[in-house]
Amino acid sequence: MTGPDTRDELIRASTLLDLGRPGEARTRLGVVLAADPGNAFALRLLARCHHATGEMGQAIETAKAAVAADPGSEHGHRILANAYNAAGDRPAATAEAREALRLAPEEWRCHWLLAECLRHSDPHAALPPAQRARELAPNEADVHVLYGVVVKQLGRSEEARAAYLHALSINPNLATAHNNIAVLDRANGSWARALAGFRTSLRHNPQQKLARENLANTIVLLLRRLCGAAYAATFLVLVVSDLTSAAQLRVLGAAVALAMLGGLAWIMFIARRSVGTFASTVVRTDRRAVTALIVFGGAFVVTVALAVVQVVPLRLVRSTFGGIGHNGHLLTAIGVGSIIAARGTTRKRKKK
Repeated sequence: MTGPDTRDELIRASTLLDLGRPGEARTRLGVVLAADPGNAFALRLLARCHHATGEMGQAIETAKAAVAADPGSEHGHRILANAYNAAGDRPAATAEAREALRLAPEEWRCHWLLAECLRHSDPHAALPPAQRARELAPNEADVHVLYGVVVKQLGRSEEARAAYLHALSINPNLATAHNNIAVLDRANGSWARALAGFRTSLRHNPQQKLARENLANTIVLLLRRLCGAAYAATFLVLVVSDLTSAAQLRVLGAAVALAMLGGLAWIMFIARRSVGTFASTVVRTDRRAVTALIVFGGAFVVTVALAVVQVVPLRLVRSTFGGIGHNGHLLTAIGVGSIIAARGTTRKRKKK
């Protein structure tokens, strides 16, 4: 293969990779590398192709070959650092990022990458390179997003929000910035804004898993809080049953049951308004949400059956639940057990 032909193939492969077609790019790179196995540029592109398709082991090995072919290229070390970081090997990623920075101290991408590698384990150490990346590339939206991530880890939430908003002023379609602002809104209890923010993030990048997971997690979190409130309210109604008449207990139980339904209706309303049919999909298919609804249903049924309808004689209700001095901890134990079971389901899902 002649020199111009090689350059043309590399340009085509790079364009295909930028267009999100790593498989086609890899085919063209195979032609180049068959004729020139030590072509560092082709090896770097091939490592990026493996990274894009999630083949992190091959990405690391190919990036190592690229570094061996051209050890003075900071780009090769950056690609290798990115691959290590994606594979979860933070020490190796940090070492390669530092080497890239040594080779190109004024390259903003090297500072950005070092901060990205350090932020997981040492956000204090990540702050200086994150700041330097902002100074070197103030018009790059990604540097402001990463700076926001780092300062948020340091407890500076308002500064993080300002950084994310600055990133959006540069690139209004940046999905990560929308997602991160939504995370801050959720932490502040702005549920509708958080759900809408996650949906906006997903709209700008439909392939982004993080925003989709955050949407589901937020709906599940709301349902779990509703469960906790429902069980607490039911328990209190039954504990005070020995202080009220049957009619008073019926009125109190009805008020609590209506409040439960109101809470569920509010959650479904803001979820549907903010994220549309995705909310219904989560409620139907997410095991955590289903478990939370079952727990909620249990509390609702107990309230209606024992306090409103009073299918069990009030004397028996009082002797079982009434007053802390009786068996008033029974319902609490049931509720806590159900919530623990729901949390256990979440842990299992996270481990997969």
